[in-house]
Amino acid sequence: MTKTFLHFRPEYVRDFVCDGSKCDAHCCGNNWNIFVDEGTHARYSQVKPKFDAEEILSHMNFNDERGEYLVTLDEHGCCPFLTDEKLCRLQLDYGESFLSKTCATYPRRTFDFGQFFERSLTLSCPVAAKMILFRDEPLKFEFVEVSQREHSLGGKIDIAPVCTTEGFAELMPEIQAAMISILQTRTLSIDGRLIVLGFFLDKLDEITSNVFDDNALTELIDAYMSKEFLSKHVPRMLASMNFDAEKFAELILELLVGLYGETFRDVDRKFFKPFLETLGIVPDEKNQVFVTKIADNCRRLADERKLFTARRANFMENFLVNELFLMCVPWKFQTVAAKNFGVFVAEYKLFEWLVFAAAREHFGEDFLLDLTVWFTRQTEHDDGFAQIIFDCVPDDIFTSLETLTDA
Repeated sequence: MTKTFLHFRPEYVRDFVCDGSKCDAHCCGNNWNIFVDEGTHARYSQVKPKFDAEEILSHMNFNDERGEYLVTLDEHGCCPFLTDEKLCRLQLDYGESFLSKTCATYPRRTFDFGQFFERSLTLSCPVAAKMILFRDEPLKFEFVEVSQREHSLGGKIDIAPVCTTEGFAELMPEIQAAMISILQTRTLSIDGRLIVLGFFLDKLDEITSNVFDDNALTELIDAYMSKEFLSKHVPRMLASMNFDAEKFAELILELLVGLYGETFRDVDRKFFKPFLETLGIVPDEKNQVFVTKIADNCRRLADERKLFTARRANFMENFLVNELFLMCVPWKFQTVAAKNFGVFVAEYKLFEWLVFAAAREHFGEDFLLDLTVWFTRQTEHDDGFAQIIFDCVPDDIFTSLETLTDA
C-alpha cells in the first residue's frame, strides 16, 4: 500500500507551479543565498565525466554555520546554473532529483504538527504573492491526503517540527480555523479583527498555561466561531482598547534603531523612504527624531489610513491570514502566546504602514508586489530581523493591542 500523509493547507498550494520565466528567476538571480545539502552535493560529485562534476562543485563552498554548501553567485548575483531562459541547468541536464532541498522546496514551507502536516507558501516568492494577495475571495483551507512523493518532493523536503502544549494536538486545526475565521470577519476593520484575535489568544494562553482542559478549549473555539457570541462581545472588546500614538511612535523608533542604527543610513530607501517621510521620521540637523512629531503625524493620518485599509482590506486580510498560518501563530517562538502575537501584529503594522505610504505616493500594484516580496524576505529569511522585533514588542497582548491597533 502506498504511504500517504495528511496535510492541512490553503487550497492555493495545489495550484502553485514554480516557473522562473514568470518571476525572472527571482530566487535564483537576486543575490539570494542558495544552499546545497550534503546528500545532493555527494550526488553532484558522482556526475560523469569527472570534469563535469568538478565544474559543478567548483561553484560551491562549505558553510560551517549552516552545515551545508553555499553556491557562489556570479558577478550579477545570479546562480551560476541559471540559463538564459531562466531555467536550472542542473535540472535540465540531470533531472529533478538533482535539485537541492532549498531549490526543490522553495517557496513551500512544511511544518510537522505530529498528527498532520501543514504546508503553505511564503510571500517572498512573487509568483506565490501575486496568487495569494490579489484575490477578492477569502483564502480557503483543506485537509488532504498526499502521496509520499508529493509530501517529500523526491526526498528533499525540509520539515520543521512545531512544539506545542502537550495534550491538544488533535484540536490544533480547530484552533487555527477559529483564528482564520476571526481574521476573515469582513464586518470588522482589520484592526478590529486583530483585537478580537488578541482576546482569543489571551484566553488560549490561559487555558494552555494551566492543567490542560480540552473541554475549556473546545468551548473557547465554539464561542469564537459563534456569530451570536461575537455580536454580543465584540463591541465590548473594541471599546476597551484605546490606541496610544506615543507608544506606537516609540515602538516604531525602537524597531528602526534596532534594525538599522540611529542614523537610518542603511534603510532600504526604495521601500522605506515614503514610510519615513509619511510618519515624519526624518532626523533634523542634530540627527534627532522626535516621538511627539511621529505620534502627531500618526493621529493626523488616522482617518486617511483607515479609508485606505478599508479599500485594501482584502489584500491586507490575505496577507494576515497567510502569515498567521505560515508563522504557526501562536507557536513560532517557544514562549507564551502573548509574545508570538506581539511579533505577528508588529510585523503586520510595519507592513501596513509601508503599503499605506507607498499608496500615498501613487505607486501601483507592481510596487506593492515588490514591497511584499522584499518585506517577507526580511521577516522570514533574516533571523536577526525577527529577533529584533521579538525583543521590542510588549510581553502583554493588550499592551501590544493598545500600541498597534486603533479600532
